[in-house]
Amino acid sequence: MDRLACVDLPAFPLQLLVRKHPDWQSFPVVVVAKDEPQGVIQWVNAKARAARILPGHRYAHALSLAPDLRAGVVAEHEIATGVAAVAERLRRFSPEIEPCADAPGVFWLDGAGLERLFGSRRRWARGIERDLREQGYELALAVGFSRFSTYAVARSRPQGLTLFDDPDSEHAAARDVPLELLGVEPRLRDHLRRLGVVTVGEFLHLPAGGVLERFGAEAHRLHRLAAGEQWDPLRPKAAVEPIEAVQVFDDPERNTDRLLFALERALEPMFARLVRERLALARLFVEYTLDRPPGAGRPRRGRVGPPPHLEATDEYGRRVRIDALRPAEPTLDLQVLMRLLRLRVEGDPIAAGVREFSVRIEPVPATREQLELFAHQPRRDLAAANQALARLRAELGDGAVVKASVRDGHLPEACYGWEPLRARAPAAPQPRDQRSLIRRIRSRPRLLPPQEGRYRDDGWVLGDLEQGPVIRVLGPYVISGGWWTGGVHREYHFAETRRGDLLWVYYDRRRRRWFDHGRVE
Repeated sequence: MDRLACVDLPAFPLQLLVRKHPDWQSFPVVVVAKDEPQGVIQWVNAKARAARILPGHRYAHALSLAPDLRAGVVAEHEIATGVAAVAERLRRFSPEIEPCADAPGVFWLDGAGLERLFGSRRRWARGIERDLREQGYELALAVGFSRFSTYAVARSRPQGLTLFDDPDSEHAAARDVPLELLGVEPRLRDHLRRLGVVTVGEFLHLPAGGVLERFGAEAHRLHRLAAGEQWDPLRPKAAVEPIEAVQVFDDPERNTDRLLFALERALEPMFARLVRERLALARLFVEYTLDRPPGAGRPRRGRVGPPPHLEATDEYGRRVRIDALRPAEPTLDLQVLMRLLRLRVEGDPIAAGVREFSVRIEPVPATREQLELFAHQPRRDLAAANQALARLRAELGDGAVVKASVRDGHLPEACYGWEPLRARAPAAPQPRDQRSLIRRIRSRPRLLPPQEGRYRDDGWVLGDLEQGPVIRVLGPYVISGGWWTGGVHREYHFAETRRGDLLWVYYDRRRRRWFDHGRVE
């Protein structure tokens, strides 16, 4: 049977808070929902629990019990970032990792066939335990055969490694686990406690049909998982592919402004991909390949200490400069990053011309607020557009910026006009099931070459040879009138060419000539 491991980092948000403040390890520490006196405590460490501080207490009440209490807020994006970082470390031991969606800090690893790589299953498990402990995490690890049993055992044994050799011993150990350690819904837990059902084994003694009828579908699913009657496969999360881009210059680039412009052009599609994948930039790495060998750079003046960048030599013997930038917090704002890039390049000038550069983004999950802010702030800035139009009017006159408006008219060219455009308004597109065709009208109809006899659907050439002859004609659609100005009689047709163009032409009865009046797109 395939092996499965469950890693449990108990009180994961609390561990993240202590890692952020290492000097708090000797104090009682709690995680609060809000940094205010009435904030609800969510997680507590052993020293806080010894001072009778429990989850659900208010922060002010906890301070009265432990004056030296340390507290902090762990945001959702910090938890998501921490989960992603731990999952990335675990990929050193298994290619298939599934973080638990309901319990941050719980991970399942597929261990099939890995004993051949690590020597034995115990060495594989010890490697996972040692690596996470070196990172400062407290963990419990259970290696067995099923998701539910390994999870239950890992939750009940908060420290150390548990390795099962057969499914029977794993199932027996899971039966002794209290239900309250498995995150069972409080109402269901209280109902079962009144019946004297406290452990998984006692829960399995209840008939499955009765559990479904009395406690609902979720309790029935838990019963089937604990009994091993429902298949619950591993659903690994795909690794985040690196987001990279490379730009090669024809000649070494020495101008800082042009270099930063090229960097911005390379980063724009990368940021668009971050938004699509609901990620944010945590770090940026830029590697410049210079056109001078090592030691040929210009001396830096006015700098004390080592430069903020790294220098190396690539496999071709070329000099390479590596800049690593980290914003104050993961961001989706390209301009914030470009300001940091400009500060780095201007404060620590590049010693030679840049032959090429490569940029790599280290992503983390984006917060809901970041994605909403990005969606509510489109790239088109109406204020900037109106300022640009004002500059055009100032230079070329008020008639230089106009917009089309609908007018009452009989002929097509009289159905619209031009009026001054004062300011751009926000776009308000209407949802449609089908895309609308656009008829583009020439300001003055183009006279077509004379035709011998009546037009035909085959062989009629209205433009260049690339457009091809007309293969189909629809019409006529007659527009007549204007007797007060001498009269107008036009027979409009839609002419489709071999290339696919749809032209709008008409035959003028008074002039006895064909005219090209526009096209349909």
